[in-house]
Amino acid sequence: MHTRTVFFVSDGTGITAETFGNAILAQFEIVPRHVRLPFIDTVDKAHQAVRQINHTAELEGRKCIVFTTLVNMEVLKVIQEGCKGMLLDMFGTFVHPLEVELGIKSHHR
Repeated sequence: MHTRTVFFVSDGTGITAETFGNAILAQFEIVPRHVRLPFIDTVDKAHQAVRQINHTAELEGRKCIVFTTLVNMEVLKVIQEGCKGMLLDMFGTFVHPLEVELGIKSHHR
């Protein structure tokens, strides 16, 4: 079985990112090493998270998988632009299509 480091990055507790990420990962025969990075709610914390993710990828010789549930667009941008992992932005994936379908903007909180 494959082993991969999986980061769950959130501006809250990280439980939503981890729960959803685990549901997706359960579809594959891998043994993930979980790293939850909660309360990434400032640009400085986002830069620290990027350094940790990229350092882990460098040590392991392959990309980390990164699930995010970040609301703050400035914080998310730091992760998107600096992270060398496979980034799966759960809010970006689902919120915008729902805004289009519902014809309203989300509270994005």
